[in-house]
This record gives sequence, structure tokens and C-alpha cells, in this order.
Amino acid sequence: MLGEITGLDQSAVTEAQNELNRKMKPQGSLGVLEKIAIQMAGIYGFPVKKVEKRCHIVASADNGVIEEGISSCPIEYTRIVSEAMLNRIAAIGLLTKKLGIDFNLVDIGIADDIPRDYPNLYRKNVKKGTNNFYKEPAMTREECLQAIQTGMDLIKEKGEGIAVFSNGEMGIGNTSTSSAILYSFTKESIDKIVGRGGGLSDSGLIKKKKIIIESCEKYNTFEMDPVDVLAHVGGLDIACMVGMYLGCAKYRKLMLVDGFISAVGALTAYKIEPLVKDFILPTHMSEEPGMKLVLDELGKNAFLNMEMRLGEGTGAVLTYPMIDCAIDIINGMKTPTKVYELFSK
Repeated sequence: MLGEITGLDQSAVTEAQNELNRKMKPQGSLGVLEKIAIQMAGIYGFPVKKVEKRCHIVASADNGVIEEGISSCPIEYTRIVSEAMLNRIAAIGLLTKKLGIDFNLVDIGIADDIPRDYPNLYRKNVKKGTNNFYKEPAMTREECLQAIQTGMDLIKEKGEGIAVFSNGEMGIGNTSTSSAILYSFTKESIDKIVGRGGGLSDSGLIKKKKIIIESCEKYNTFEMDPVDVLAHVGGLDIACMVGMYLGCAKYRKLMLVDGFISAVGALTAYKIEPLVKDFILPTHMSEEPGMKLVLDELGKNAFLNMEMRLGEGTGAVLTYPMIDCAIDIINGMKTPTKVYELFSK
């Protein structure tokens, strides 16, 4: 599935670092912008070229575990909001339109069919919503692998040239699936992992934690490989995002990580292939409590704190202008010698 994957081009990383150190500024003084420029060089080569394509992909799927009453939204919300995104009236649709980003949505597991056709809708439904993982595994390993492969194929299809990707998700109940995956990987305190999602009551939050603990213990997901964890307590939207991360590592593209669910997808992909870490850029600090734990597991930081927890990729897409600025800095800033030549007289 993956073939041979190599990490960042270290010679290009060194060249980029040296180039930034030559600029008329204190070394490292542009912080994250310099780190972005160096990562871009390591992925795409040095000199760093302008980004030709910006591509955002939302994976939409339903989750059977909402039968347990651990979501504040009804199941039809997944399909309705997905169609609102496609019509550019949901938050992510508005943001991608404003920023000039190619927007795409993949139906990887919505329970209801989207009744209208859209040029940027990919109908790749693996299963009409996952099973209720509290009662049985969410999906088979084969279904999970199919969703992962779909994510990889999307990166290949959309990734010609110097392309940068971001992803998001839509799926009622997916803070439960992502929390269950994170709990399986870390066995950390459930209170550090599970949040209120779309706005659960106190009693709903207690029930959500109980269902996650009992399900993971029943299947002993703590001893499973990442794909089996996904298949047992995950979701098709997360599996598709895992494929996108693996695809970015395979085809050498940068993927902007959004909030908690997107980050759990990145962590899962990293568990499958550690070199994924070189091709991801966490963007914002989700308000979901488990976000800090995910970033600690990845050894990464998020540099925006927008107090956001919507999902959809709304935080990630805000980073595209920063990437443009990082590239302009490494390519456009002059050395002290050059600046003195220009302005000393």
C-alpha cells in the first residue's frame, strides 16, 4: 500500500536553514514562519517554490455509537451539514471560498445519500454508517482498509505539482470515536481525553466516558495494531483521513492538521508509518481536552489558539496565508550585505 517512503530531504533542510540564517534578522526570530519554510524545503526541495494548489478535503461519515445517546445532534445532521459545506454556506465552505482554496467533500460513510450532485463531491461510501461499537466492532478490517486507501487515492489524484493539503471531517459522534482511538493508544486518564463534543450535558459526558472505557476494555484495543483499533472503535471519516496522511507521506505533500479529530487521524497514521510526522503541520489548539495529549504523542505543537472546536478543517485552512508568507520570507528577504549595498548611500 505504501511502498518506500523517505522523510525530509536533509540537504534541502540544511540549505533552507542556512538561507534563513543569512537574512537581515536575528537568527530564528521569525519562529514558526521559519520552521514552515524549512519543512517546505524538506518536502518539496530547495529553493522553495510557490504553492501552486491549495486543496481541502472533508471526510463525512456517520457513527453507529450515537445510538447510545452520547451526541447532542441527530444522525441526519451529518448529511445536511455536508451538503451545506458543498454549497459554501457552512463555515468551512465560506472560509475556503474566501481564501481561494479548492474544496472537496468525500462521502466515505454517510448513512443517507446526498440527493444532489456536485462537481466536488466524491461518492466513495464504504458503509452506510459504522456499527455501534458499544455492541460490536465499528467495521471490518477490510472496510477500514478500503477507507484508508480512498484517502490515499484522493491525495494522488489531487496532488499534481506543488500542492498543500488540509483536511477536516463531518460525522455526528466522531469525538467519541476519536477519543476511543486515543484512549486505546495511550490508556491515559479518560478525563484528559474526552470532551463534550458538540455540547453534551454533564450526564451525557459521564455516559460517553463510560461507553468508551467499557468498549475499549471489551475488545482490548490497547493490544491491537492501529488499523484494528480504527476498525473496532473508530470511524470511516477518521480512516479516510488516515489515508490522506499516509498519502501525503507517500507522494511528498504537506498536510495541515486541524483540531482534535484530525489530529487523532494524524496520530493513527504516525502509528502506522512514523515518517508521516515529517509531512504534517498541526495548526491550531482545539478546545477538546484530548488535543494536548495527541500533540504530546506526536511531539508537535500547534501555533494558533483560536478557541475553536467546530472541526471541518476550519482552523487548518487559516494557515494557508502563513505558508505563503513563510515562502515569501525565505525567497524575498535580503542579507545584511545586500541591504547595506541598496540603502547605505
